[in-house]
Amino acid sequence: MRAAAPLALALLVACAGSAPAAEPTSTTPPPASTPMAELHALNEAARAGAVTETLHGVEIRDPYRALEEESELPRRWIAAQSARTAAALRPDAALRERLGELLRIGDLGDVDAAGERVFYSRREGEREQPLYVVREAGEEHVLIDPTTFGERAALDWAYPSPDGRLLAFGISDNGDERSTLHLLDVGARIADPTAGLRPLRIPRTKWCNLAWLPDGAGFYYTRYPKPGEPDYDPEHEDAYFPRVFFHRLGTPPEEDPRVWASEARTDFPIPSVSPDGRTLVLNDFRGWSASDVHVYDRRHGDVPSEAHPFVPVVTGEEALTSGWAHGDALWLHTNLDAPRYRLVRVPLARAGERDAWVEVLPERDAPLEGWTLVRGGLAAHYVEDIRSTLRLFDRDGGAEREVALPARGAIAGLAGEPDDPRVRFGFEGYLQPPSVLELALEDEGEPALRELTSVSAELDFDRYVAELEHVRSADGTRVPVTVLRPRDLPRDGSARAILYGYGGFNVSLLPGFRRSALAWLERGGVYAVANLRGGGELGEAWHRAGMRENKERVFEDFEAVIGWLAESGLSRPDRIGITGGSNGGLLMGAMITRVPERFAAAATYVGLYDMVRYHLFPPAELWVSEYGSAEEPTELAYLHAYSPYHRVRAGVRYPAVLVETADHDSRVHWAHSTKFAAALQEATSGEAPIYFLRAEAQGHGAGTRTSDLVDRYARMYSFFDAELD
Repeated sequence: MRAAAPLALALLVACAGSAPAAEPTSTTPPPASTPMAELHALNEAARAGAVTETLHGVEIRDPYRALEEESELPRRWIAAQSARTAAALRPDAALRERLGELLRIGDLGDVDAAGERVFYSRREGEREQPLYVVREAGEEHVLIDPTTFGERAALDWAYPSPDGRLLAFGISDNGDERSTLHLLDVGARIADPTAGLRPLRIPRTKWCNLAWLPDGAGFYYTRYPKPGEPDYDPEHEDAYFPRVFFHRLGTPPEEDPRVWASEARTDFPIPSVSPDGRTLVLNDFRGWSASDVHVYDRRHGDVPSEAHPFVPVVTGEEALTSGWAHGDALWLHTNLDAPRYRLVRVPLARAGERDAWVEVLPERDAPLEGWTLVRGGLAAHYVEDIRSTLRLFDRDGGAEREVALPARGAIAGLAGEPDDPRVRFGFEGYLQPPSVLELALEDEGEPALRELTSVSAELDFDRYVAELEHVRSADGTRVPVTVLRPRDLPRDGSARAILYGYGGFNVSLLPGFRRSALAWLERGGVYAVANLRGGGELGEAWHRAGMRENKERVFEDFEAVIGWLAESGLSRPDRIGITGGSNGGLLMGAMITRVPERFAAAATYVGLYDMVRYHLFPPAELWVSEYGSAEEPTELAYLHAYSPYHRVRAGVRYPAVLVETADHDSRVHWAHSTKFAAALQEATSGEAPIYFLRAEAQGHGAGTRTSDLVDRYARMYSFFDAELD
């Protein structure tokens, strides 16, 4: 079974007033003979398109609006900037070679199971993309090699049928995540590596969620409207209005009936079907903080009707609830009246009656991250002290037992079924390479945990330590941070340190095997990961404490950790670098414009920097529930106050900055990065470089080829080598 969860994109105290308008002047232009002369001229040309607008009585200046456009000037600007950055940040051969070796260490993920077949992705060696494989009877068989679909093709998602016979999967190109659905006969592919691909193709299945019927005869799936269908948007074909359809195998997909259409175009529906095929559950996510649950009795047919519609279970609550049906019961994983989540059960016949809920797993101090039914009981994944724990219970929440995991690490998914005594899941840690584990619940005795497969890493992990620390933020909140460092590192402030952060969208940063960070540790550096408000590590209250009008609490948390790195004796400001991407790129922009004196360099990727106009770049309306929108006066006030692009000031000595984006990013538009980089280049009074690079034929991060990852990390570490020296 798969638990429903909102789309996780590797994508916010009320302010009394808006930030001062960005100064229209720039620093003294460089002499014509300097490498920056051409870039300065292009920046000046872009400033000719400056725009000043008044929103809700507030004057908003946008000096580099011209760099949002698909026109000749932005193309020339991007080409010149990217060429300068590529030339300046050429890594030495030894660094690039070592990064290549580390990134070729195997990776495992996307674990799922169907009876004796265990499915997962594996990337290792020289392969540009992960393979999708199945393990059966102790042998591993390749099902999908994305590169057979094209040089830059990538696997976006995969859903095996409950019996493991069929596999629905999505393929896209250039990291744009614009998937086309394909269908594979698993048995045929195992017998013949070139066989088994069915002719079915369904386009517009970007970010698809799919639920098979128990017998594999069809599936419910999400896709975006096509021409001629309601809500089709020719300008933004796959940005809004994801709908649920039903496909029965052997019928034309063009005739697939629509099953569900959310009221809001930014809602994200996720279907699931009970193991007996009787019940369709529709979990409709209204952003990252609220969701609705509806159920439909499939005994009336595949598609609801006016006579037999969906029955609402939870609607309109400002809480996250996801449902899954088994037999005559509906199980609900919810933070309603339980910020750290609880698990409840309700008879399907009384699904809409709150007083019929039976609490199976009450809220406890640790957030309940995930769960699955297994034969005779259930398994629950909790997050305790920024690490995963696995606990077993009977079906009523009693007979609790904790499973000893191999190390302090993170569980990735729980693949279990109500009539199977086994649970399969991925596991890894900061200093623990990935593995796929199987937990067998014996009728008698202790559960048996065994390794199905793992990756080898010929590294001496005893040389390093991963320590969990806590830092006081500005308001006294304790902020967790994990520090990875050489075991014998002296605390004399001499170490070069890199701090990573995200802080948003309910995303939990749990211990993960960070291959590129090992290259930094090998060079004597410190690598730290901050668990900021806005994330999900401490439950929904922690998430809400860092979203919308509270976003600045995230920034204060990160600022406190930067300061602690120096105060603790690990490093000092001129040897501290920071990095993050997407929502973490917004965090980097905030640090650059709020506390530029506290660190020496920032590497920021596919970030949001113009928080006044961000929602105008599809699909960014999806993020409004997390950030707010400038369309609302009170929300404009706090967005404008912290918006990095609007906080850039002429004459400030900014640290070294590397701004990277991608041309096929279908989540965050590259214009955020062009405008922010230009503003910093023209405003800074210091000599530290402001670099910009747009990666070509790449996206937000999903589907990135191994060689492109090597290039990206080689640039980043070359940048930090130069600026933290």
